[in-house]
Amino acid sequence: MSAIDLLKFILVFGFLLYACKLDIESRIVPNRVWKYMLILTLPITIFQIVTELQPQLFYMLAGIQILMVVSLAYFLYYIGAYGGADAKALMCLSVIFPFYPTFNGFPMLNFGFGSFAFSTLANSVIAAPALLIGMFIRNLAVEGVRGLKGNFLYYLTGYKAKVDNLPKFHNLLEYVDENGKLRRVRRAVEPDEELIERLRGKKIETVWVTPALPFLVFITAGYIAAFFLGDLLYLLISNISSW
Repeated sequence: MSAIDLLKFILVFGFLLYACKLDIESRIVPNRVWKYMLILTLPITIFQIVTELQPQLFYMLAGIQILMVVSLAYFLYYIGAYGGADAKALMCLSVIFPFYPTFNGFPMLNFGFGSFAFSTLANSVIAAPALLIGMFIRNLAVEGVRGLKGNFLYYLTGYKAKVDNLPKFHNLLEYVDENGKLRRVRRAVEPDEELIERLRGKKIETVWVTPALPFLVFITAGYIAAFFLGDLLYLLISNISSW
């Protein structure tokens, strides 16, 4: 049955990538994305449930984990921790994967608490440091080692972009204030026409910007890690508690 788990993983991964693309471009993911993902994968899950003979307790635990993840996903959305698309993605994952998927020795590390959707969420929380490392390496290649002086934090969180062609859904780490002074900040500010005009007035061609990535990107990263590695947060907590 591990081949079926791999098939479901690939199918869902395709939908998540498409959802990330929509989220990055417009911050809108239509409900039809999740509907079609469920329609395509639920027959496979039902087939697994019917053909795999497991103790009754196993199915009861699977049902409990679905209820817990759905409740947690909705609660995080309710308190504003993330958007509706993120909650729907996690809810769908809990239903599509009632049992932790396995394939040819994967996941390599652990099964966390036994809930694949929860492990995906847990991994997504610690995916941000990986993004910082990737951004740092990218800036080293583009800006060089010499540019590190005075820009270390910016190497981790952003990159340089042209003022006349600022990427969509990016915030400024540099801007010109009302007094005409160039400000460099750690907490990025959302660009508007006035800020852009001030930069142009100072003949500043490039500024440091940081992408306002949607959380769905981190969920997708956590999804990949949960399948191939396991629950990284569970591993971290286990190692800390054993010290």
